[in-house]
Amino acid sequence: MVRRKKRAGRFLLGIFVLLLVIIGALVWFVYPTQSLDMRYRSVDFKDKLMTMVSNRDTRMLLSTEEVGELSKKNMVKYMSTHDLGVDITGADFIMNGTTMTAHMNGQWGILPFGAVLRFQMSAEGSYLHLTHESTKIRGAQIPLNMFQLEPIQITLKDYLPDLVTVKNVKFLSDGLELNFTMDWMSIPSLFK
Repeated sequence: MVRRKKRAGRFLLGIFVLLLVIIGALVWFVYPTQSLDMRYRSVDFKDKLMTMVSNRDTRMLLSTEEVGELSKKNMVKYMSTHDLGVDITGADFIMNGTTMTAHMNGQWGILPFGAVLRFQMSAEGSYLHLTHESTKIRGAQIPLNMFQLEPIQITLKDYLPDLVTVKNVKFLSDGLELNFTMDWMSIPSLFK
């Protein structure tokens, strides 16, 4: 009888230790691998517009870093209006052509995690759309039915004066090229 109790106690202790090891491995697996935050730099459109006007050009180039900062700013805005089911604590957006990759840190309850989200970018007038295509944690694919964001919209018009209208957007390997129609008669109002 005493021997059975000892065996049962050892068996339960073994199961408990095994569960602790599995939980520890899962926490290690999802734990963020880099330190990220949600701070972003503002993109200075005014200087770019002044250069455009002085060169009498209707094109503006945005670098991949600037598009990444706009994406991060709009992710912060998106999080304030959508319930993601997790808290995003940091992000870094990297653009490559029409693909935007976001390295993100967050918390699910008390469990911190790091993930890589891939978005497909498209443009429609003065709007950029980031459509969520996949999520990976350390290379392991998370099914979209478990976690998927609605499309994120970046409104370029929010950063531009009324005298310019985005005619089209061209995706480049090193950023975006914005082509505008301009009300040239209203240009003097830019210099006030």
